[in-house]
Amino acid sequence: MSAVELMRQSLLKSLMLVTTAAGAIWAQSGQGPLTKGLTLTVLQGDGVQNELPRPATTHLSIRVLDSQNNPIPNAVAAFELPEAGASAAFADGSAVRVLLTDSSGDATVDIKPNDLPGKFQPRITVNYFGQTTSVALNQENLYPVPTAAATGNRLVRQAHAISHSHKKWLLAAVGGAVVAVIVALVVHHHGASNNGGITINPGTGSVGGN
Repeated sequence: MSAVELMRQSLLKSLMLVTTAAGAIWAQSGQGPLTKGLTLTVLQGDGVQNELPRPATTHLSIRVLDSQNNPIPNAVAAFELPEAGASAAFADGSAVRVLLTDSSGDATVDIKPNDLPGKFQPRITVNYFGQTTSVALNQENLYPVPTAAATGNRLVRQAHAISHSHKKWLLAAVGGAVVAVIVALVVHHHGASNNGGITINPGTGSVGGN
């Protein structure tokens, strides 16, 4: 296990221990958390496809509610990203970010996917005075598949290029045929008349009189 991974695991364990201990102290004093039950809802960041080679920044956003659907502020939300392979990073380049939920029970972070293709799972763990829940999201870094329109446009361009090439070849062939017909007519005329006064010099392309 790398030093970064060890530090991340240590940080998460410390946070969980602190919040769990706080919950136990509050319970012993008769002043436990005002809310019970913990529901984690993903608002953004699940099922996202990040288009390579320059993926855009995306958001991971959650909402934490109690059993009565009331928002829970100041819950500890730990966002984790895979350390290697297809993944992403937070704004500071790290793979873990810890936030407290706001008055609406929400917590949001921005992530920047890396340039490695593949699937990965950001994980979010929420702890509120010893009550814990977590969820794994699904994201994928991938190169976009060419659309039918793009493929059609490419085929049209190729067909146009082929058509232009064939047109040039056809014009050359027709021009050659015309020249051949003219030469044949001249030769025929020369052979039919002995005193026409026309001389054809093969290979020079010139016509002259005696």
